[in-house]
Amino acid sequence: MSPEPQPSVDLTAENARLQARVDQLEQEISDLRASTAATVASAQETLYWFERWGLDFNSIMSRPEAEQARKTFRALRSVYRRLVHFKRRITG
Repeated sequence: MSPEPQPSVDLTAENARLQARVDQLEQEISDLRASTAATVASAQETLYWFERWGLDFNSIMSRPEAEQARKTFRALRSVYRRLVHFKRRITG
């Protein structure tokens, strides 16, 4: 008995499909790199100004008042999110 013949595969179409996917992934990587570069640039600019103004956020955030401020902001954020969620449920 001879083995059954394999179905013919259009390798050109498969190659074109895979090449299109590779191009799509390369574009996504390029977009991600641009986004990352913009984020890093923004952070560097912010850091520049903090240093220029002489602000040391490590020392500021290590104070007990900073912990209380973080807790307050978390509580306010939680209330805000619940209100938004409630509004969305009401308005559909």
